[in-house]
Amino acid sequence: MENKTTMDGLQERQDAPLILTTSAEPLNATNPQTVRLHGGSMPVRHWGSGCYSQVGARMSGHSVFVVGFDGKPLTPTTNAKARKLLQSKQARPQWNKFGQFGIQMLVATRTETPQSALGVDFGTKFEGYVVVVGRENNQAVMWKLPDKKKIVHKLEERSQLRRAKRWRKCRMRECRFDNREKKGFIAPSQLVMVQSRLKALGEFFKCYPIKVVALEDVRFNHRDNKWGKNFSTIEIGKRVINDWIRERAYLQMYSGYETPDIRGEYGYKKSGQKSAELFNSHCSDALALAVDVTTKQRIPEGKLVVVDDTYRPVRRRLHDTQPSKGGVRQPYSQGNFKGVRKGTVCEHGQIVGGTKNNYWIRNTENKRIGRSHISWLSHKFKTKEVMVAIPPPNKFGGLLATRL
Repeated sequence: MENKTTMDGLQERQDAPLILTTSAEPLNATNPQTVRLHGGSMPVRHWGSGCYSQVGARMSGHSVFVVGFDGKPLTPTTNAKARKLLQSKQARPQWNKFGQFGIQMLVATRTETPQSALGVDFGTKFEGYVVVVGRENNQAVMWKLPDKKKIVHKLEERSQLRRAKRWRKCRMRECRFDNREKKGFIAPSQLVMVQSRLKALGEFFKCYPIKVVALEDVRFNHRDNKWGKNFSTIEIGKRVINDWIRERAYLQMYSGYETPDIRGEYGYKKSGQKSAELFNSHCSDALALAVDVTTKQRIPEGKLVVVDDTYRPVRRRLHDTQPSKGGVRQPYSQGNFKGVRKGTVCEHGQIVGGTKNNYWIRNTENKRIGRSHISWLSHKFKTKEVMVAIPPPNKFGGLLATRL
């Protein structure tokens, strides 16, 4: 496999060394038993997925996502079976943007998949996503949305610079004030939020065979109540997101008052600290909704991946506000630095710019540090893994607690 290189001569990390076994075993070797799923489809429950476990639903042992020969997602598998498939040259390694390891099949296999769902808990600053395949919690993500206040400030400043430019004697296009289409128009500050959510959803659909998406339909009476302006960040653009989901899976929507009852029935707790990097801060609601449309049986909380999508590089700012001597205006910012796109992840954090000799990098604590040398680049999300303590079996009514 050839490595991609940038203008600065850095290689983009494509894979990592693996310790493989000498045996080979085909994927999905067990005999399937079919069950009826939501919507009338006929997926397959595998013995190894926990669907027939005598101790009920459990955490994911099938942590390796699988992509078929045609690029469509298949049933996740275990680390041992993935090593055997790689050793037998039936698959090749692959990583998603969450930093998770997976494989892509090089030969045709069965395409039957167990019941699977994606639970979504939208928010104004933080969101939760949980993927349930069979009776396993395969992926849990806390997504940090872009800072809307900073985006609005950038838009206002860019607008002022654009207006000031029209008073200077320089080449420019004529003003076009009537080129906005009102149908389906979303304000730029809100469109950033919508695109961030679609970016997260798109990565889940690339890796997992999602049949159902369960989300809470956020609605607020803005006419009678004036204190719910933060809800508009979720409400604006939700039709675009819902239509995008319906093109790929069945959409099951819940009202806001139903979510706490469902979460309580399955024994999940929710933290009051919205910004805390905990599973219970946002992912507990998402897991409860995903469980409710699939197994209706409690699944323990698992590993949490925190994704920071707050950074946005400065764009289309042609000149600095303060001119140099002689009235010369220097270019303020570009989207690239030394041939590297701003926002790219390296071993120290996220590249956000730099000087002649140093890279400016935002580390995991969002502090800017300087480094003169970086070893590798990656276009995955800026992530951080958080381990979750599993409660004892009898807590919250036991792992076999089901919803009647």
